[in-house]
Amino acid sequence: MTASLPFITALFVVLFATEALPQSASQLYDQAKSAEASGKRDVAFLLYRQIVRQYQDTPYIEDSLFQIGQYYYDARNYFDADQTFRSHLSRFPNSRFHKEIQDYVARINLRSLKDRADTLFEEGKLGPASVLYEQYLQIDPENSEVKVRLEQISKTMKQVHFGFEQLERERKEFEIEKTELNRRVQQLEDQRKQVLVLQKQAEELNQVTTEKYEKQLGELTGRLQALDEELVRLRNDVMEWRQRAVILEAMRLCQPFPAEFKPTLEDRFLPRIIFAGSAQDPHQEQGEAQIPGVLRESFPVVVLTSSKLDAKKNLRHIEAVIGAELTSQWPEGAKLKFRVDIAGKEGQPQPDPIVRYYDAFDMDEIDTSARRYKKRVVFTAEEDKMAKYEVAVFLVKSQ
Repeated sequence: MTASLPFITALFVVLFATEALPQSASQLYDQAKSAEASGKRDVAFLLYRQIVRQYQDTPYIEDSLFQIGQYYYDARNYFDADQTFRSHLSRFPNSRFHKEIQDYVARINLRSLKDRADTLFEEGKLGPASVLYEQYLQIDPENSEVKVRLEQISKTMKQVHFGFEQLERERKEFEIEKTELNRRVQQLEDQRKQVLVLQKQAEELNQVTTEKYEKQLGELTGRLQALDEELVRLRNDVMEWRQRAVILEAMRLCQPFPAEFKPTLEDRFLPRIIFAGSAQDPHQEQGEAQIPGVLRESFPVVVLTSSKLDAKKNLRHIEAVIGAELTSQWPEGAKLKFRVDIAGKEGQPQPDPIVRYYDAFDMDEIDTSARRYKKRVVFTAEEDKMAKYEVAVFLVKSQ
């Protein structure tokens, strides 16, 4: 609080002195230069700004605007500094400060480029961060911090590639184990049929002796119960492996770009697969409710299969495939709710979400025995207004 008193006092004096006795541009300019010479930069800044606001045609505007930009830059207010310097270049294209201002703008742009790259690096978006760091080194090739970051990104990408190779080996092993599990399930089904035949024979033998029948029936019932428990366990194992297969497929689709591919800043690094699962829809429409316990866990799955930019119309056309699997038949009146929430870019209004509903007969592929459904969806969004997508699917029904 004590350190800010000189600035507050100076502001009070400048404002009230101006109200009490209007001053000319030359007087204000002389006072600003005097304050700057005595080290009172805050007071000088306020006087320069008063000249710019009150005297549009004075010859002191050129120097005052330059001094304001320097003040913002030294205070690390790079946004206002950039705006001020660009305004100066526009109003005074032949200014004697032209070279200095260009240097300031270049340093601000370079710092902004590194800040964006650092943000992407901290968020784990290594591909886009690497592109920005490479651009930075083209301007400042001796920056050791950026070189270290690029080495870290390179090592991380190699580790990720090794991890995907390991996952591919595990996927092949899983296919072998899945085949063996299916064979065992079939064997148990055959054994269960044989046991049922024996049970029927045992019932026919009841006429021989009641004691013998009851003993044999008890043994067969226990065996049937054990076989049923084994079948349940194996079915659960198959489901667990199936869910793991979905995750492996998702990770395969999420593999990083090849090293030889050089994406431009205009490319979108969209997510390749999104799980909505049993998550609750935070944006339910009026009179709408989710249907619990019908969608299998880890479903539906949304895979974004393509993204095409129409540069002339500034539109991005995106294709997605919805895969849904139910635990029962499609409930009467139920619909798949497809929702895309688009996060707007900084300074842009929040775009409206895309919401669509599909009945069972809208599906492109239906496997009634497995209760699996697939639907191809195409939607369009304005490129310059969006930062990212959040895609989700829910099974809903009107109340």
